[in-house]
Amino acid sequence: DDFVGQNGFFQIKCNECKYGEIYPKELETVMDKVSLYDWFERLARVIKYLSLKDYVALSDVESYNTWIEFRKTNEEGSHDIEFNLKEPIAGEWEKQVIRYSQLKTEIIEKLGEYVEFITISNTEHPEIEKIDELLKGFQKCDF
Repeated sequence: DDFVGQNGFFQIKCNECKYGEIYPKELETVMDKVSLYDWFERLARVIKYLSLKDYVALSDVESYNTWIEFRKTNEEGSHDIEFNLKEPIAGEWEKQVIRYSQLKTEIIEKLGEYVEFITISNTEHPEIEKIDELLKGFQKCDF
């Protein structure tokens, strides 16, 4: 079941590069929205795995065979997050660099804002409780 705030517009910015689009409020009804819940849940797992591994590839939530690579080497994965991609095609983001601590801080901060927004609008939805617990776990960990 959908809940308020589950879908919307999502954009990742790194240096001057952007991935995804944010549209003005007047276009909300005509532009396709993405699952914000899925993006935040997956990005939270990316920072967790990056604390343990040097490479993580995140699949685009809404696109087939599009991956965002986070580099910090190679193993197995789970179809939405992988630890090894065979012959990836580089995009404009290939040379972008961001410190792990900055990535972690940004994801936890934005995840916190998202959880606060959806918690206000959806009092007892099980998916919200799940992502709230994930956020609390990250806020306690020092990875």
